[in-house]
Amino acid sequence: MNPAKTLAEHREYLYEIVKLKLFFVHRWLSEHPEETFSNVLRNRVDIIRKTDINKEGLNPVNSYFDTPEWLALEADAENLFKRFSDDAETFEAKAFEVFKPSLDARCERDFLDRSAFDGYQYGFLRHNTVLSKDFPDMLIFHIANTKSPDSFFDFPEYIRECFLKLLDAAENDFQVENIGTGTWLNSVPKWLALFPEEWTANRMPPQTDVYWHYGFWGQFITARGTFNGKYGKILRETGRMPFYPRISKCSVKAMRSKLNGDGPQGN
Repeated sequence: MNPAKTLAEHREYLYEIVKLKLFFVHRWLSEHPEETFSNVLRNRVDIIRKTDINKEGLNPVNSYFDTPEWLALEADAENLFKRFSDDAETFEAKAFEVFKPSLDARCERDFLDRSAFDGYQYGFLRHNTVLSKDFPDMLIFHIANTKSPDSFFDFPEYIRECFLKLLDAAENDFQVENIGTGTWLNSVPKWLALFPEEWTANRMPPQTDVYWHYGFWGQFITARGTFNGKYGKILRETGRMPFYPRISKCSVKAMRSKLNGDGPQGN
């Protein structure tokens, strides 16, 4: 079993992920000059959730973008971007200092927060409570590493049990024939191996229009909840994420067969 993350490690994670996101903000705006600084800072990264301005858990119900505290930080960061639009390194360093006091003020509360796992009905899996209008034949689910500091990948029987419960919910509670999700994991072979062949075949094109949520940014967090420096380095060196999310689905029938080891359903 991996050692639990310490408060010091969590602080380091917050620092490094915010620095990476500031790097991304600068890079994105240099490639998309038609976008505003505010839009990128609010919608393509989630720095606000990691500051003390967020008075709730990791996934706040309320928006704090119109608070004086946030508007002041945002304005300071935007002024730095205007000054250093041609100097990404200096922008990142100086903009980080803008947010650092608020990160520090929240750090321990953020470290102790377990609300990210709220609503997960079946271990590491959570399904939407209503069907999507865009995908009415599919029960959409989400993933969280509830086995941290280890990885849920290390517990195959746990994975199987969670998915079987999800399949039962799809059939019995929602009367749909498919399950699906959009995640960066749909570009990772280890994840694809959990599903029948049709899951890989059904993948939609990668989504490169980056948004703030973990469907994109979850790859920069290790199983222990620390910063994934390997993937962060790739983003810095290439300007591109190691993995982009893809939507995919498979039938309940095929997934149940895969989980039960019936026939050539594997990848």
